[in-house]
Amino acid sequence: MCGRYAVGADPVKTAARFGVAPAPGLKSRWNVAPSQQAPVLILSPAKRMAMMSWGLLPAWAKGPAAKPQINARAETLADKPFFREAFRWRRALIPADGWYEWPKKGADKSPRYFALKDGELFSFAGLWEPGNYAVITVEANPAVARFHDRMPAILPADAEAEWLDPKTKPERAAELLRPYPSDRLSIHAVSPRVGTVAVDEPGLLAPATDSQGELF
Repeated sequence: MCGRYAVGADPVKTAARFGVAPAPGLKSRWNVAPSQQAPVLILSPAKRMAMMSWGLLPAWAKGPAAKPQINARAETLADKPFFREAFRWRRALIPADGWYEWPKKGADKSPRYFALKDGELFSFAGLWEPGNYAVITVEANPAVARFHDRMPAILPADAEAEWLDPKTKPERAAELLRPYPSDRLSIHAVSPRVGTVAVDEPGLLAPATDSQGELF
């Protein structure tokens, strides 16, 4: 599961990384939470950046049982009606420079921050409907599995265009959804303040001073 993430890079840098103009309202974020607005890259009709609400909800989903979904499991995208059409026609890139996870195992429940070792921006594979989006998750790699059994699907930069292109068949798109290599990630414990939605500041990325430390 991915329930919080960061896209704290300078907005101009974020837009330049993906070769688009900044979306109106784009700003640095260090604690993006469900239902909040965040930048999403889509192909509609050309590649562009839009601000959308985190939590995918198809237009046909109505009534009290229709709940926005922040994550979509890669293994069932082609089968579940909730995600099937978006997987075929509305794939997205979700800019990020890291994400947070709360351990499901062990006594140490300190939230962890996961990022690329080189500190660069990257993209989660996502799906979109008008005005909203979901982050796709895959089975965790060995490093992330120490804390959680799922992780966001991180796309290599050279796979981003193929993922976005609606001409890419679902079978091929599914092949791009793989656990990101453990040896390319950095992991450290951070302050539990990240659990408070109202807290959104760069200090959230700092290693927790009372942490046991990490091995990656």
